[in-house]
Amino acid sequence: MCFIGFEQPMEIKACPKCGSTKIYQGTMGDGVLTGYTSRQVCRNCGYQGMPLIFNNEKDYKKFLEGLKKEQTEKPSKEQKLKQSSRKDQTRPKGLFFLSAILIAETISALYLFSMYPPLIQSGNVPGIMYLSMFVLTGIFVPIGILTKSTWTFTLAGILFIFTIPINLPLLYYITRPHVKNYLLKKKPDNQRN
Repeated sequence: MCFIGFEQPMEIKACPKCGSTKIYQGTMGDGVLTGYTSRQVCRNCGYQGMPLIFNNEKDYKKFLEGLKKEQTEKPSKEQKLKQSSRKDQTRPKGLFFLSAILIAETISALYLFSMYPPLIQSGNVPGIMYLSMFVLTGIFVPIGILTKSTWTFTLAGILFIFTIPINLPLLYYITRPHVKNYLLKKKPDNQRN
């Protein structure tokens, strides 16, 4: 019920970085373990954390004006970091270890294929498929990481899901924001072969 002269209370959730109201509960794709944390994620700028909550639209608009004024006055440290990271985007160190783990998995899977011929002869289809997934993962994902191909993130996610008990930590790692951004960014035209 709304009386004349009284505003109905409303709650506006906004991102503290960009002011967007497109802020939701984070998901696994955002690098947030759902159920373990209540981290909110901005769909506009990627901010992860608690949103600002405004009681009315007047306060929200005042915040947006202040945010615009701040952005036009001087570039922030974060903007300078973003500009420098675009120029010199380095491979996350964990991707080297990820590649080494995957290659070790491939070698062990090939060893199991060679040492246990009854595995293949007995028609153990799930076992053969599981080991085949390890081999595919260990060959294609490190190649994609080294060549910085955009398909690496998608392929790694699919193959890690098929080998989930063992590769769950690896699946978690590739969904971290800095790794995901690195894997999904395209090379500049001057670096392509």
